[in-house]
Amino acid sequence: MRVGHRRVGRHKALVAATGVLALVLTACGSSNAADDVTVTSFVTGSPESSAVASEPATSSAAASTSESASASTSASPTATQSGDGTVQEGVAMPSGFVPTKLKDGEKPPQFIVVSFDGVGWHEKWQHWFDVGKQVPFHFTGFLSGTYMLSDQTKMAYQGPGHSPGNSSISWNSPADLPVEIQDLNQAIDEGNEIGTHFNGHFCAGAEPSGNQWTTADWNSELDSFFSLVKNVKANNPGVQMDDLKLTPDMVKGERTPCLEGKAEELFPALIAHNMSYDSSFTETGISWPKKSPQYGIWRLGMATFPINGTGKRQITMDYNFYYTQRNADSKGVTPEESAADQAQVLATYNDMYNATYNGNRAPLILGNHFNEWNNSAYANALTDFVVSKCGQPDTYCVPFRDLIAWMDVQDPAVLAQLQALPAEGA
Repeated sequence: MRVGHRRVGRHKALVAATGVLALVLTACGSSNAADDVTVTSFVTGSPESSAVASEPATSSAAASTSESASASTSASPTATQSGDGTVQEGVAMPSGFVPTKLKDGEKPPQFIVVSFDGVGWHEKWQHWFDVGKQVPFHFTGFLSGTYMLSDQTKMAYQGPGHSPGNSSISWNSPADLPVEIQDLNQAIDEGNEIGTHFNGHFCAGAEPSGNQWTTADWNSELDSFFSLVKNVKANNPGVQMDDLKLTPDMVKGERTPCLEGKAEELFPALIAHNMSYDSSFTETGISWPKKSPQYGIWRLGMATFPINGTGKRQITMDYNFYYTQRNADSKGVTPEESAADQAQVLATYNDMYNATYNGNRAPLILGNHFNEWNNSAYANALTDFVVSKCGQPDTYCVPFRDLIAWMDVQDPAVLAQLQALPAEGA
């Protein structure tokens, strides 16, 4: 993690055992520029693939044959950040959003849910906090638990099947830790949500990775995450930092590294840790979320949607745009080219919004990273979209927690009708 400085990104190519090219983008690193490396994304398939993925959807929780897409409206754990375990109609969430039940004939709100993986870059934290001062915008940050350690205390972590101190994410310097704690506390104070991106970010090529993990492995990884959060001060003696306000009861959801994992192995571990949602899979088109009928876990995946002007469908994540437009390489890209890419991404976001706002009103779920890829084309496009849309009539930019709260207070029959609507852009 780099706190307080520009981040240096570089790429490394791996060939998976299946013969599929996997590009590993390394963008969030340690305090040493030479070692400023973290695995953030894998890309499977070719640019012509119908669903080019920055993090593989195959052999993941999304691909589990034991999980159908049928609707389930049974009660689920609440995603309130206050930790009181209840959602009450008409009572404000920490963000200020008030979940209310739809009246007869009333359209649902248009939700926009923005999330960021990793969340270990001070300037980017502050950028999105500043956006939230311009418009009513709150988001979910999926925290990597290893950001609660440093290169001097890394032996406190051991990932499933890996040696102590081993991680595909570079370690902080001790000086990074107090700043990250302050940013997390500010996020909580301002009504944003913190979920987990697990810890060591072990993906294909760094086996055993999520696709090989059992429920016991996922339980171990979640145990480590919650322990690292709870014991951040004890694990880093001599580092002066504020108390971390994030408590286990606040963490209700996750996104797995590289979207790896199998639902039948992952979801029991989520239940064991009182978690209510997963955002590690994709859907074709934009539709209303449903619960896993077997486990009662909300499945809040990103959509595949046609890129503006091309008809090519891809996952609506910043890295996917980067791969499609620039093969995930910023070298030699001119400001003019980046501006054109930015405009295309913004137009795609607007296409998605228009399709759902004028159609089924299903939530837009946009997955992102703290990054400056392609001369910040993707961060700029998302910023422009958020500033232009958040606070518009019937439009709410909220964390996953608030979307779940709204769905939980609806009449089950009404929610089932929404879930049965055809996907937009499918």
